[in-house]
Amino acid sequence: MDFTHNYNITMNNSRLIEDIKSSLDISDIIGQFTALRKTRRGWSGLCPFHDEKTPSFHVYTDSQSYYCFSCHEAGDIFTFVMKKNGLTFPEALELLASRAGIDIESYGQKREKRARSLYDVMSMADEYYRQNFARLPGGRAYIERRGITIPEAESFGLGYAPDSWDGLIQAMTQKGVGMRELVDAGLVIESERGFYDRFRGRVIFPVRDVSGRVIAFGGRAVVQDSRNAKYINSPETEIYHKRNSLYLLNLASSHIREKGYSILCEGYMDALRLHKSGFRESVASLGTSLTAEQAHLLKRFADTCYICYDGDPAGIKAALRGMYILAENGLDVHVVRLPEGQDPDDFLRANPPESFRKALDDSLPLIPYHVETIRTELEDPLRRKKALNDLWEGVKRISPDESSQYIASLSQAFRIPPEELRKRIFSRESNPEESKTESPSQNQPSEALAVDNELECAFCAMLANFREYRLITKPGEIYGLLTNPEAQITAEAMLNDSPENVINMWRTTGDTNLMGIIARGEIALEGMKIPQGEKWRHVYSGLEKLRIERRIREIESRMATISTNTAEDAQEEMKKLMQEFTSLLQKRQGLKI
Repeated sequence: MDFTHNYNITMNNSRLIEDIKSSLDISDIIGQFTALRKTRRGWSGLCPFHDEKTPSFHVYTDSQSYYCFSCHEAGDIFTFVMKKNGLTFPEALELLASRAGIDIESYGQKREKRARSLYDVMSMADEYYRQNFARLPGGRAYIERRGITIPEAESFGLGYAPDSWDGLIQAMTQKGVGMRELVDAGLVIESERGFYDRFRGRVIFPVRDVSGRVIAFGGRAVVQDSRNAKYINSPETEIYHKRNSLYLLNLASSHIREKGYSILCEGYMDALRLHKSGFRESVASLGTSLTAEQAHLLKRFADTCYICYDGDPAGIKAALRGMYILAENGLDVHVVRLPEGQDPDDFLRANPPESFRKALDDSLPLIPYHVETIRTELEDPLRRKKALNDLWEGVKRISPDESSQYIASLSQAFRIPPEELRKRIFSRESNPEESKTESPSQNQPSEALAVDNELECAFCAMLANFREYRLITKPGEIYGLLTNPEAQITAEAMLNDSPENVINMWRTTGDTNLMGIIARGEIALEGMKIPQGEKWRHVYSGLEKLRIERRIREIESRMATISTNTAEDAQEEMKKLMQEFTSLLQKRQGLKI
């Protein structure tokens, strides 16, 4: 819905508010954001305001209110819509009144008698550009050359600004819009010689806020020459601040919430191509300079963000600082790697959507990706120090718990033992490269590593010795299958670099513990009296069985704790635990070891 009205709405009109509440059921509204289960007093489910695994969010039918016993968010249907959609109270009131079929003006909520808002001006300009796109060939010809059909372009509201110095000015002034309003909206430029249209001879991309209101425009030249920039954008205005905006977020927000992640690209055409190819959870930052405000916008809908910028190494390195801003503000950032020189638009024009889906699956978390991008610099003494300084500054912006997950990648980069680096991460010390000290492990024998489970050692040895097993193992599997931190570090190192490089680095740092894991694993594999081709399945299935048994013990302990609790929530949890318990028993039984 387009919230372009300016009603003089106040909290004093209680009859309107109560009529809206009585016409709508709060559970219907909240149920669009989280799955709800019926309880005695209303409904319960996972809280839509924070991450949790056990439901603590309750919706009360009688009072038409909600409350979370974990994060303590509370309110009614209005506060929920305002918080989840980022709306003001008048906007939420208008949205809910429309949904309830209530005419706000019939309650005496008349328009204020004041100047036309910039939202109105931008809406009128948007209509002008869209009409031009429909009747003039320039914009349509360019879009079709880019592989976008006319109906697709119109569905995204694309427009066209003819190559005229005053086409918009004439159209808008005929409708009573003043020149100062056009300047304030960023549509017209004022110079010593007079006023002229900002956008000329360009395809127009409307930028909308999360509510769907047009707040800015981007323009792409349909004929490129040295005198004109390829793209120009609206300047900052009272209603448009680039740091708070993401292109197509108004269309993508529900898909982001549904998928549990967003895809962040750079340009207008990238975002359009992704949507056209079925990736409707995509938005564009319109540049690689990212902000905390944009991170907060994305985090409102999902905690995971896949960044997919141009495959050019120089461009990606320039964008790393922005990626760390997203991570610093709570997003789990993964970087999608495309062939060098290709952006999402290029890639999807040449490849089917399944290829992009695979690129998403093969994406790297931010820190391992950063390490990958600086491998050349790490081998160059003249560039190594700056590259590591930049990497360490990024690491410090992320929580120690998060960055320590990638201790193997970082240990290889800084060439110091994992445990020493882990201490530095948690103590927030200076760059390890600048304060590197001789590791005790280089001068004295290390203690034997206590990895009791030979299967974990064997798993690491098979990753070190067989490329085919490295290709089918995902980094996320390691922490579920392996319990020993040193075994986890060893396995992650095998997946992040070639075994030769990793072992050479361990030799350089004197880290014999991790080398010992592989040696013990090789001995364990030699002792297995089964054909060589069956050893991977034997090891993997054995570790999976142990993982299942650990989870079964956790469930049994939890069930014993809540077995005497007669509360409805406890009984609901018990039911879920029983279902998971039964499923795990079936999985364990089906494993072939």
